[in-house]
Amino acid sequence: MSSPHSPSLKTPDSAADPTAETRSPAEPRLPLAIDPRQDLLQNPTRCERFLTLPNGLEIGCQSQMEADHIWEDLFEKRIYLRNGISLWDGATVVDVGGNIGLFSVFCHLNYRDVTTYTFEPAPPLFEILRTNLGRYATGKARIFHCGVSEGFDTATLTFYPYSSGMSSFYADEEEEKEVLKTIMDHQAKEGMEGMAEIMESSQELLDARFTSHTFDCPLIPLERVFAEHQVGTVDLLKVDVQKAELDVLRGVGEEDWPRVRQVVGEVHDLEGRLDAVLQLLERHGFDVVTEQDDILDGSVLYNFFAVSRSLYRGAEDGGDSRRARSDDRARRQRQAMARRRQTQRRQTQRRGGRR
Repeated sequence: MSSPHSPSLKTPDSAADPTAETRSPAEPRLPLAIDPRQDLLQNPTRCERFLTLPNGLEIGCQSQMEADHIWEDLFEKRIYLRNGISLWDGATVVDVGGNIGLFSVFCHLNYRDVTTYTFEPAPPLFEILRTNLGRYATGKARIFHCGVSEGFDTATLTFYPYSSGMSSFYADEEEEKEVLKTIMDHQAKEGMEGMAEIMESSQELLDARFTSHTFDCPLIPLERVFAEHQVGTVDLLKVDVQKAELDVLRGVGEEDWPRVRQVVGEVHDLEGRLDAVLQLLERHGFDVVTEQDDILDGSVLYNFFAVSRSLYRGAEDGGDSRRARSDDRARRQRQAMARRRQTQRRQTQRRGGRR
């Protein structure tokens, strides 16, 4: 499967790339940063499926079911704007794991003069993202057809057309199926219409949902993006990359962390990844809160919300008490997570004992 912007190592000319004249020819180069509005004028969309959202917005989508779920999370629940995370007019947002671009679209539609940098490696999703941001970006938008990691590399992405949000550079079909089965179990217990019948053929459904294709994709570090595109303050870094969270965060340079104000994302608590993410963020001066949606209870998926302590500095009043409350909330969240992981381990051990 191809895309009008296949992953390449071509860079803009020196006028668009301020470091081009000083960079060594042997250094790896960033993929082209695309302005989706200009690009859509020159290259009409090849998106084949469209959906009208409840707010009247017509968007390109990979599947209606996934798009409905993303809409609910972003526009109704506003899952990334809680636990102290906020946005404002003029914000700069870095969206790693853009999928079909709806979080970046959300930012442009809800705040004036927003700048977004959006990254998506999967060719089918990138074409949809290009279409959606080309239509609805209102401020500066740049999109990158690549993955993000701690350095320059190439990796194989496993793409699930019918569960695109679970596509991953660290694909494990059984792990992905277990997460989806957990969601389905909760929906059935809550009495969701039609779930009883679906659960009767759940294995066949899971097999179909995880049909896959693979793509070889370039990986780049955010450190170089920030430098070459002269990114100043990053008001929000959003990371949703299906088990590559640590790779993304480790690609932020030590000198870049002070300019990052907020980080939000999803983490898979496998092999200690959750604790590693928390420790990395806390070491760089963030207060971190974690939570797990009820529908994901019993799975390895958690959301994290990190606010730089620098945001408390200079507050005319209440800064110390706000920070103290945040520290206490983060401590209680970590304790709750530790208890939850202990419970999950006991449940896993009991299931193993019954086999």
